[in-house]
Formats: sequence, C-alpha cells, structure tokens
Amino acid sequence: MEYVRKFPSKNDFETDGYFKGYTLSNGKLGIELDYIDMTFGHKYYQKETESIHIYFILEGSGKANINGKEYELNKGDTVEIPINTEFCFKGNFKMIEIMNPPFNPNTHIDTKSNDL
Repeated sequence: MEYVRKFPSKNDFETDGYFKGYTLSNGKLGIELDYIDMTFGHKYYQKETESIHIYFILEGSGKANINGKEYELNKGDTVEIPINTEFCFKGNFKMIEIMNPPFNPNTHIDTKSNDL
C-alpha cells in the first residue's frame, strides 16, 4: 500500500478555461481527494447520483449555486453537497474536494449551462 503520495506534476483532469484538477488519492480507501485550481468555474451545473462532495476553499473567492440558492464563497469556507443536489461554482479559487464514493462518470449528470 502506498502511504505517502507526492503532489502530481501535471493535472489529471480539466475543463479548458474553467478549472484543472489534481487527484491526490488513489480511491482505494473509498474516497477521492482532489486539489482543484478553478480559474472560471464549472461549465455546467452538475448533480451526482451516488457521491457526496465536500469542498474546502484554500484561497480566492467566488459564488456557488446549490439547489437554486446562491452563496458567496471565500477562503476558509467549507461546502457540503449531498447526493442528488444540483450545484455549480463560478470564481477564481483553489480548493480541496472530497468525494465519497470516488467519482464515477456513470453517476455524474450535467444539467444545464452555468449562469452565475
């Protein structure tokens, strides 16, 4: 088992012009841990049918829309997204994302364009 992982030298996933993501965990413990460098926000509102999301804002600021309600996001904020909750972010920030269980493209739904 790998107990210590180095920060990735290149991003593992991205949406051009919106954000870059770096996977920090291998998912073998039942969670996914990512570092996200968001330069614009999500391209679409999204919903997960099996995974919860927890985000911790490390730096920067922006907005979130969670189930139709807007929130201002700033350094030090924690955002909790339950299963089947529509959400999106807009802003310029760096954050840690925890997903439980790890991301599964078959349970991820893009619902509409980000209008924040």
